[in-house]
Formats: sequence, structure tokens, C-alpha cells
Amino acid sequence: MRKSQAIYLFFLLANGLLAQSGMLTKKVTFEYSNTRIKEALTDLTQRYQIPFSYSTEQVNVRQRISAKVVDMPLATALERLFENVTIGYMLVGNHIVLRSDPSKPINKDVGIKQPAPKKKTSDPEANPTPPAVLVTNEPNPEAEKMVSTSNRDTVLALETPNVQPITHEVSTHPFDQTLLNFEKWRYDADSWGRRPTSEKRVAQVSILPFVGTNTRQSDDVSNNLSLNVIWGVNGAVNGMEIGGGLNMVKTDMTGFQAAGLGNKVNRNMTGTQFGGIFNYAGGSTKGFQAAGVVNFANKAEAAQAAGFANMVRGDMTGMQASGLFNVAGGNTRALQASGLFNKTGGDSKFQAAGGFNRTKGSSKWQAAGVFNTSGGNTKVQISGLFNRADDVQVGQFGTFNRAKGNMRGLQIGLINISDTVSGVPIALINIVKRGYNKAEIYGSEILHGNFQLKLGANRFYNIFHVGARVPPGDGSYIWGIGYGIGKVTKLSQRSSLNWELMAMHINESEPWTNTLNSIGQFRWLWNHQLGSSIGFFLGPTANVMVSQLRNAETGIIKSPVVPYALINEDLSADTNLKAWVGVNAGFRF
Repeated sequence: MRKSQAIYLFFLLANGLLAQSGMLTKKVTFEYSNTRIKEALTDLTQRYQIPFSYSTEQVNVRQRISAKVVDMPLATALERLFENVTIGYMLVGNHIVLRSDPSKPINKDVGIKQPAPKKKTSDPEANPTPPAVLVTNEPNPEAEKMVSTSNRDTVLALETPNVQPITHEVSTHPFDQTLLNFEKWRYDADSWGRRPTSEKRVAQVSILPFVGTNTRQSDDVSNNLSLNVIWGVNGAVNGMEIGGGLNMVKTDMTGFQAAGLGNKVNRNMTGTQFGGIFNYAGGSTKGFQAAGVVNFANKAEAAQAAGFANMVRGDMTGMQASGLFNVAGGNTRALQASGLFNKTGGDSKFQAAGGFNRTKGSSKWQAAGVFNTSGGNTKVQISGLFNRADDVQVGQFGTFNRAKGNMRGLQIGLINISDTVSGVPIALINIVKRGYNKAEIYGSEILHGNFQLKLGANRFYNIFHVGARVPPGDGSYIWGIGYGIGKVTKLSQRSSLNWELMAMHINESEPWTNTLNSIGQFRWLWNHQLGSSIGFFLGPTANVMVSQLRNAETGIIKSPVVPYALINEDLSADTNLKAWVGVNAGFRF
């Protein structure tokens, strides 16, 4: 068992040495004079494909160095490069990982001397195999979870093998023991990239991204004043930014921003944005956005004005005004006004559109030229065509109104539909699922047989009527059709009163009489329930008939439906009015 373990350890150590020696023995040549370390590392990576990993929070790569190396191994070249700064390095896999080393002695006069190679012998104890750091590139989900990727130069996940770490120190590649402790490495990696921008400046001027006074550091610098001729990039803006074309901010923008084409802020925008075409804020927006075409924000407590559209992914508080549409993915505690439609993924407060409004949750006020829909309760809906909601507190006003729940307020339209009504539905047709829905068969002195439907609520219902007289046997016949409205007053559990107004058109001896021949009727009916689904009603009626229909033989305006006349007057040469009192009696189902 000991022999197999020794062989396994030998191969691990050998592989580590090969990987280390392959990278660190690569010959390089460079010359830098007063150059930033970051620029030098970028140059080495491009020329020799050397991958460097470091955290800008831990390692100050903005320091300037001067060094010259001609055809030297990478290990020696890096020692020469970092000999006057407190930066050390280590080889981890195929990466050169930089770290801050405050305890490192700095010698500005003497370079790093290479140790003389030792003479090899055949004695294993005289030439022990040097230990190595074992690093694997196998994915480690647990390690990756602990690495914050919000703002770092390189994300590096490490996994140690299931053996005790062994350190190896040579004069060309020193590193301290604590860095090899994996728990400390995870702690350091987790803290990388927490600082958004590392440098603040008063002003910058640029023509294109990275072509300006901040050069290649543009996306890492925060400016109070930024002027971009065509297209500019900044780490952050705290003040004012003006651009002829595009303004782009890597983190936050606070203040005033204006561009001929558009503004893009990756995180929060606090202040004012003016864009000829668009404005974009990847985080929260507080203030005002105005664009010729479209505004976008992740969430907003602001006013948005756009020629085409306003879009907010989350909650919206404030106002949205656009020529075409407004969209909010969350709750909208704001006024939405658009030429075509408004859409909200949660609750909405005020919506006004030339086309339609759609709210997934509850709504307070909706006004549209075509239709309004609310997935929850609503206060007021006004439209030219259709309204739909659950419970309605104040009212629905449209051609078609639909309340899936309780209609507590007022419904006015051509057709009203609701589940229950504690308010007043007024329409040509009212359909209430749990309302006043009755069918009646009755007789009267006008038309001997009558059938009618009453649909609506106790406070207001519609009456649809049809009736006929018993034919006298001479070939003549009379029938009528009518419409009315009514109201119920409860007297007791089994008794009630109906107050009704009716209008009936009387057709005499023809399918339809085109001449004026109509009856207006007021009914006062007492109903008594005989059972759960049947009742008997009886009551007086006051009738007025206005007619222009003359008898073909006598030429007198007189209809056989009038039993007698308390009032008989000619309103004009062609119009006669008669009035009388009658009675209705029948059964209600």
C-alpha cells in the first residue's frame, strides 16, 4: 500500500512541476518605461498568451514601473517587473495569479540572483523530488458560488486535491504559506470586485469609447462632467453628461444626461435623462426620462415621456405618457396615458388610452376609446365599447359591461352582465346571475294573453313583453310587443311590490303596423309567493294610447284594444289620445 501511495504522489508532483516549469521557463522580452502595470500585463498577455489573474481591489495595477528584459525566462522577467512594487505572484494551473505582498522587501539597486543549479546524483535522498502546489482545473460548483462576479477582472474557481498541500519555495518564485490556505483564498476571492469604480475625476472629453482624456480607463473612472462628441463610455457620472450621439455609463448616473441618439445606464439613474431616440436604465430610475421614441427602466419612481413607448420591467410610480403605448411589468401607482394602449402586470392606479387598457391585477380608474380589462377589482371603468373587471365599486360605463363579481356601483350601457348586484345596472339588457330574473304569464283588458321576461336586479330590471288578443273570428287579429323597466320593493319574505313602466306597440290585422299606434303603461303590482319558484301577482294599471291609425271604413282613429276612455282628445288632426285604468293578473316564475 505504501508503494502505491508513493507512486501516486510522485506523478502528482511531477505533473505540478511540468506545468509550473512550462509556463515560467517561457522566454520573454520587454521594455517598459514609466508604464502602468495594467498596461504591461495586457501587453504580455497579447504577445505571449500569458493569462494573468488578479483583483483590482487587492492589487494596485495602476502603479507605474520601469523594467527591461531581453530573452529571459518568465520567472526572472516577472521578478524584474515587480522588483520595485509590493506585488507577488504564484502559478495556479495555467494562470499567473497576482497578489499584494506588503512584507516584500524592495531592492531598487540589485536584481534577483538566480541560484546555482545543484549537481544531480543517483542518490534519491541527495536529489529529493521538489514538492509542488497541486491545482486542478476541474469545475467546483461550491467554490464558484462563493465568488462574487459583480465587478472583477477575472473569476477563478480553485479546488484542492484530496491530499495535504505541499509548498515549494525558490528564489525566483516566492510566495507565503497563508496564500495556500484554501479557506483564506475563498474569502479573498469572495471580496473581489465590490468597489464599483476606483478613481474619480472632475471632467473628461471623448470622441469615441476609450478615445479621450480618460483613455483606456474610461469605464473605470467616475466623472462630474462628461462631454462625448460621438460616443462616450464612463464608469459613473455624478453631475452632468452631454453627448452628440451615445452616452454609456457602466454603473450609476446621478444628475443630468442628454444625448442626440440615446443614453444607456447599466445600473441606477437618479436625475434627468433626455434622449433623441431612447433612454435606458438597467436598475432603478428616479426623476424624469424623456425620449423621442422609447424609455426603458427596470423599476421607476419617475415621470416618463416618449413619442412611441415607455416600458418598465418592475413597479412603476409616477407617470407614463406616450404616443403609442405604456407597459409596466409590476404594480403601477401612476398615471398611464397613451394613444393606443396601457398594460400593467400588477395593480394600476390611473389608465387612459385611445385604444385599450389592460391590468392584470386591480385597478382604480380606467378610461379607453375601445375597452378596459382588469384582472381584479376596479373603481371606475369608462370605454367606448367594453369594460371587464371582478368587483366594481363605483361604476362601469360602456356599450358592454361585465363584472365577474359584485357590482356595487352603477352600470350604464347597452348590455350589462354581472354575477351579483348591490348597485344599479341600467341598460337595454341586464343579465345578473344572482339577480332578479323572472318569467311571467298574465292577462289584461288590452291583450288577453301575455308573456314577459324580467332581467336585472331588485333596484332596476328590464322587461321584454309580447302579447295578443283572442281573435274575434272575422279574420282580424291584434298583437303587441313591448319593453319596460321596473323596481322591486320587498314587503316581507313572501310579498313584494313591483313598480313598472311599459311601452307597447300594437299591430292590428297585419304583421307590423308602421303607423303610430302605441300604449304607455304604469303598473303597480302586488306579488305573493306561493312557493319557492312560483308567485301570483295582481294590480292596477294606468294606460295612455296615442294613435294615428284610422279605421278604413269609418275614418275614425279608434282601436279595439281600448275598453273605454276616461280621456279622449285629439292632439292634432292626425293624432288621438285616450286614457283609462285597467288591471293585470298572472303568475310569476
